[in-house]
Amino acid sequence: MNSLSVFCHLIRRDLIAFKRVFLTKFFDTFLLFFTNVMAFGYLLQQEGAHAGYAAFFVVGAIASFGFVEIVGKVGIQLADMGGDQTIFHTLAMPIRSNMVFYYMGTSWAITSMLLSVLFFPIGKLLVFTEWDITMISWWRLVIMFVTANLFFGFFALWLTSVIKNMTGLNSLWFRYIAPMWMFGGYVYSWQSAYTLNHMVGYISLINPMIYVMEGMRAAALGQAGYLPYWVSVTMLWVFIIACTKHATGRLRKKLDCI
Repeated sequence: MNSLSVFCHLIRRDLIAFKRVFLTKFFDTFLLFFTNVMAFGYLLQQEGAHAGYAAFFVVGAIASFGFVEIVGKVGIQLADMGGDQTIFHTLAMPIRSNMVFYYMGTSWAITSMLLSVLFFPIGKLLVFTEWDITMISWWRLVIMFVTANLFFGFFALWLTSVIKNMTGLNSLWFRYIAPMWMFGGYVYSWQSAYTLNHMVGYISLINPMIYVMEGMRAAALGQAGYLPYWVSVTMLWVFIIACTKHATGRLRKKLDCI
């Protein structure tokens, strides 16, 4: 059995396990999605948000849910490394150690996609006519959706490699998730940040979440007013490759892989 067949077997195993908890996870995520759309998409318009803001927010919310899931993924993996250490059983299989880490990131990306893809039709129902589906470039949306979730998967892998143990998990939300999420265009566009202050706009370009949000909105709402679509795709792949390369090197040392 070669590395690729083991890789596929491990992905299949994770999907079977994910199937058992899918409904629970979907319900929890739906509650978060619904409350966010109601609060930010509709109630915020009463405070002066522009018309069409609900659709703008819905697309950003769908794009970001894989990012929220990172906390749970990293926590489970760190708990395993410091407890049962089942990862060593996986590393003992006839598969290269790097492929094990690629499998982890890919598996996390796939489960994130399966969980969030259903929110596209739900989001359309919640915002009614505010989201004009004729503006959607479907092939661009598919590319960005897959790319964004691959970024989430391998960014989670990178976080697993840099956080030492479960104690360090306490600062994950405050040091990484919240700043990247709030300053990553979740409730505003990059153009708004640039208009407020050019320097703020340029500095925000180091945040990969800005490319997730801008790319998804450009694909789902039309290019006007957002960063160029292909710039967002390209930059996310730069982050994916960088996270993957750095994470695999650190994890090999962390787990003392041969």
